[in-house]
Amino acid sequence: MLFNSGIFALFFATFFPAYLLVRRNIFWRNILLIVSSYAFYGWWDARFLILVAVSTSVDYLAALGASGKPVRQVDGLKSAAYLAAVTAGSLLFTGRDWWLAAPVAAGTLAAAGWVRVIRRATPARQPRLWLYLSLGTNLGILAFFKYFNFFVGSLTAALDSIGVSIHSPTLSIILPVGLSFYTFQAISRTVDSYRRQFEPQYSIVNYAAYHAFFPQLVAGPIERAQRLMPQFESVRPLDLKTFGSGALLFVWGLYQKVVIADNVAPIADAVFSAPAGQSAAATCAALLAFALQIYCDFSGYSNMARGLARCLGFELRINFNLPYFARTPSEFWQRWHISLSTWLRDYLYIPLGGNRKGRSRMYGNLMITMLLGGLWHGAAWNFVVWGGFHGAIQVLYRVLGIDALLERRPPATVGGIVLHLAAWSVTMTLVLIGWVFFVTHTLPDTVTVLGNLLGTSGYPHDAFATLAAYAAPLALVEMYQRASGRLEILNTGPFLLRYTAALSVLLAIIAFSARSGRQFIYFDF
Repeated sequence: MLFNSGIFALFFATFFPAYLLVRRNIFWRNILLIVSSYAFYGWWDARFLILVAVSTSVDYLAALGASGKPVRQVDGLKSAAYLAAVTAGSLLFTGRDWWLAAPVAAGTLAAAGWVRVIRRATPARQPRLWLYLSLGTNLGILAFFKYFNFFVGSLTAALDSIGVSIHSPTLSIILPVGLSFYTFQAISRTVDSYRRQFEPQYSIVNYAAYHAFFPQLVAGPIERAQRLMPQFESVRPLDLKTFGSGALLFVWGLYQKVVIADNVAPIADAVFSAPAGQSAAATCAALLAFALQIYCDFSGYSNMARGLARCLGFELRINFNLPYFARTPSEFWQRWHISLSTWLRDYLYIPLGGNRKGRSRMYGNLMITMLLGGLWHGAAWNFVVWGGFHGAIQVLYRVLGIDALLERRPPATVGGIVLHLAAWSVTMTLVLIGWVFFVTHTLPDTVTVLGNLLGTSGYPHDAFATLAAYAAPLALVEMYQRASGRLEILNTGPFLLRYTAALSVLLAIIAFSARSGRQFIYFDF
């Protein structure tokens, strides 16, 4: 169910009046959120609700145990009952694939066996064993559905290159929408509980509503339990001003998606679907189009998710902060997909040692983090290379001390302005080169595109004119946001100015929306 679809409009129009009736009762409000979120997610494929329930059931218990709280028998029964109810409901809805009940039952028995091992362990070891249960379950599901064929295929190719031929199994595995997002969110809650940074409570209803919250379930932002979970354990304030603010944030995200991203996408598709023989100008236009497309597509989704959540009284974190104004690669990652970059920092880079064990170790930790961050985006070598490219340029910038140089030379003088503009230009060039690795389907296509960029032929006037038409309004808005520090453009300024701008954006959506709607790019990750 896409935010920019008629069926979602009907869904929300049905859901919201019911939400208003129960929003002051925490239990029934969260029950409604669970049912509605499962209906929203199950619209793609109701069978995958079982995976959401598995993650919910396991991490409900694991976070309690990892925090040092006693996991009672009744808690285990609640967890098992919840999983059984969701499994039965999803299979009844689809009316097929009853065989899925068998692996769910087997997994439940395996988890029960692990729980028995935990209970026999010393109290000091039990929190770590509960953490292992969470990591093993979530990463195991992620590895199977997202990476099984990639790892098997890569191993087969590596053995074949040294003359060893094997028959490798391949499976027709469908990647569940949003799996990487809700898996990382579940892991972070259990890890934070283990670190004593978050205290989980005993209500499985509250946790299930948090875990499946439909505005951010399928493409983030990846939230932290200590920030968002308390919102599901309290009555959320909601008035007309809050609702209006959320609605305007949603409208701005919708504009980014259907007016900008979807309209420039054909320029990118025309080249990257068949890069061989493309001119340098066409390739350059396509690369600029993709940079604009992926930014407006994903930041548009994040703004719509935040807007919808605010309409319900919830507040989600900012996921994008003007990333194309970054002057260094590290600053880019502080502004782009913030919820993922901070997750990788807190749960991978810092546990590896961060910058605490010398410069060489720091560079190695940074490269490992970025390589795995690239792999998170997709089971293909082009994503790994993309992550490695960003890791390498961050290491290079640190070796050269460019970030520190820019801090010492603020843009307060003519020389400082020139320095910062030059740094911005170089960083944006590197980011654009990085997008080549991201958008191409194979490494040979990557080489072809990079070779095309070095050519001199062709000049697609229409493509550049189209890009300018859609990019110029966004550039003006973001320059204002950068200068003022106000990111929510339709929620700032005097009343007349705000609503004139909002009306203009609504009219632009009506007049200039792309004829064919597209799925959000990050649904694939």
